[in-house]
Formats: sequence, structure tokens, C-alpha cells
Amino acid sequence: MTKKQEYTMKKSEIKIRQVFPNAITMTALGFGVSSLNMAFWGQWKLAVLFIALSALFDFLDGGVARLLGAESKLGAQLDSLSDFVSFGVAPGFLMYQWTMDQAARHEALVGNAFRSEAVGVYWGFALFLAMCAAMRLARFNAMLEESQSKPQPPYWKHFFMGVPAPAGAGLAILPLVLWLASNEQADIFRSPWFVGFFLLFSGSMMASRIPTLCLKHLSIPEHLMTPLRIGLLFMLASLLAFSWISLSIIGICYLISIPFGIRYFLKQKALYKKG
Repeated sequence: MTKKQEYTMKKSEIKIRQVFPNAITMTALGFGVSSLNMAFWGQWKLAVLFIALSALFDFLDGGVARLLGAESKLGAQLDSLSDFVSFGVAPGFLMYQWTMDQAARHEALVGNAFRSEAVGVYWGFALFLAMCAAMRLARFNAMLEESQSKPQPPYWKHFFMGVPAPAGAGLAILPLVLWLASNEQADIFRSPWFVGFFLLFSGSMMASRIPTLCLKHLSIPEHLMTPLRIGLLFMLASLLAFSWISLSIIGICYLISIPFGIRYFLKQKALYKKG
């Protein structure tokens, strides 16, 4: 084999390798768009499931890209567009459809009437979530460009700036998950004002600069690895056996972790300035 043939083969291998992370990102986007479809038809469980699957594939694409050495600017931009749809547009539309007056929706769909409830004053909450997600993702891309010339202080290593888009989507749909966990009986979770609060809170946290915990660089002592694996297996089994209750607990725990994360960040920042 000549050197020219070897170079051509290596070049083609790199191109093929770069396809996989983008394919995973496109799969995540497909689940996000499918969640919109399920929300339109009132398939609430499937809509939530598709957002969860989109978050899973969003988590995988970055790891696969780093593992294969296939990180690219195109992949980063594609990932942001996927996140905007899956974690900005889809959750807001889902929660709006879920809380909307069903009688008004039916009348509007069959063309008999177009009542204000069908559009709803609460549509603004869904718009707010989407806009905040867009703001967060745009800022994240800008920070990637600036990170080489202006790196963040080291105490930011274990923190995100604001709530990540997948976590923000999880907080936004938490009322629906709680409602499903209650066997669709606790109507308080379906209150437009209750849902509106979560949409406003989630959007604000995504667009904010408030530090939230990041476990990417967390180091675990070796003697704790076995209990950690057992705990993860238990959590996985719980998710499969008691999906909605387990998701509710995870969402509430993440919500509670936010003030503790802020406190820990301030402590690390003060130690850095002293040292």
C-alpha cells in the first residue's frame, strides 16, 4: 500500500468517526421533536419519556465525541440547536398542552370557536422557557469561544453557570411527573399557576449565572466506589420499577441541591481569594 493510499484511508476513517457523535445528537433531536408530537396528541407519558431519552442521548454525544477524538465546531452548534428544541421548546409546549383548557382546545381544533383559553395567557410561560433556553445556549457557545483567551477561575471547576438545559427541562416538567406519580389524581400539580411557576423558575435558572453543582470532575475515593455502584444499580432498578415516583424524587432532590450548591460555591470562592 502506497503512502498516498494510507493517507486517503486515514482521512476517510476520521470522517466516518466524526459521523457518530452527530448521529447521536440528531437522535436526541428526533426524540425532542417526537415529544412535541406526543404532547399535541395528549400522550403525556410518551412526551415525558421522549424528553428523558433526548437528555440521555445529549449526555452520550459529548462523551462519544471526546472518546473518538471527533469534537468539532459543527457538532457543538448542532448540539445547541438540538438542546433548544428538546429542552426549551418541547417542555414548554408539553406543559402548556397539559394545562390548557381541554374543552376550549377541542372547540378551537374543530373550528367552532377560537376562545382565548385555547391560546391561553399561560402560553407566555412556555415562550419564556424557550427564550431563556436560547439565551443560555447562545451564552454557552460564546463562552466556549472566549474560554481559551479568558479562562474561568479554578473554583468554577465543579459548577455550571446556571442550570444546564436538560436539568432545566426536568424542572419544567416536574409538575407533570408529580401528577403521574400520584396516579393522575393530584389536580393541584395541574394548576396553570403551579405549572407557570415552574416554567418561570426553570427558565430563570437556565438563563441565570447562579452556580449549580457539576459532577463531571468529581473525584470519588476508591473505597466508596462499590457503594456508589450499588447505589446507581438501585436507582436504575427503581427507575424501571417505579418510574414516576423515582423521577419525582430525583427532581425534588435536584431542586433542593441548588441552594446547597450556591453555598458550597461561595465557600470555594472565599477560600480561593484567601489563598
